[in-house]
Amino acid sequence: ILAIVNGVALTYIAMLNQLLTAIGGPILTSITLGLYSISGVLAAYIIRKPGVAFFTLTLAGVVQIISGNPNGLVAIVAATTDGLGVELGYALFRYKRWDWLSTAVAGFLAVPLWFIIAAFWFGYYKWGITILLIAFAVRCLSGVVLSGWLSKIIGDVLVRTNILKGFNIHKQRQK
Repeated sequence: ILAIVNGVALTYIAMLNQLLTAIGGPILTSITLGLYSISGVLAAYIIRKPGVAFFTLTLAGVVQIISGNPNGLVAIVAATTDGLGVELGYALFRYKRWDWLSTAVAGFLAVPLWFIIAAFWFGYYKWGITILLIAFAVRCLSGVVLSGWLSKIIGDVLVRTNILKGFNIHKQRQK
C-alpha cells in the first residue's frame, strides 16, 4: 500500500521537481528528494525485515511509470538505487536497531548512488562542482529529514493507533 500511494504521489512530485529544476537547478530540486524514498524507509521501519525497503521502493518505481511519471524509466532506476541505499542503512545495524539514528542513516544512504547517476543523467555536473556539492548536501539532508526522521515519526504515530497490530514494529513495542 505504501509503495502504491508513494508511487502515485511521486509522479506529481516529479512534475514539481521539473519546475524546481528549471527555476533553481539541482539545488532547489534536491529539497524534495527525501520524499522519494520515504515508502521504503517507512515500510522497513514497520516490517523490520531485510529486503522490504528494496521491494517497496522498486514497486513504487513501477507505479510511478504506470501513473505517468514524466521521467519514465528513470523512475525505476532511481527507486531501485534508493532501495539499495535504504537496505544498506538498516543492514549496518543488522536490522536490529530502529531509532532516530538508524532511520537517519537509511534515509541518508538512499541518496548517494542515485545522485551520482542523476548528476550525469540530468546534467547536474554542468553546473560546476560547487553547485553539485551543495545539491548533494541538500539531498542528504532531505534524505535524513524527509525519508528517515519523517518515516520514524509516521511509524511511531501509526503504532500508537494500534493500526499496525501484527507487524514487527507493534510486536517489538509490546516487549
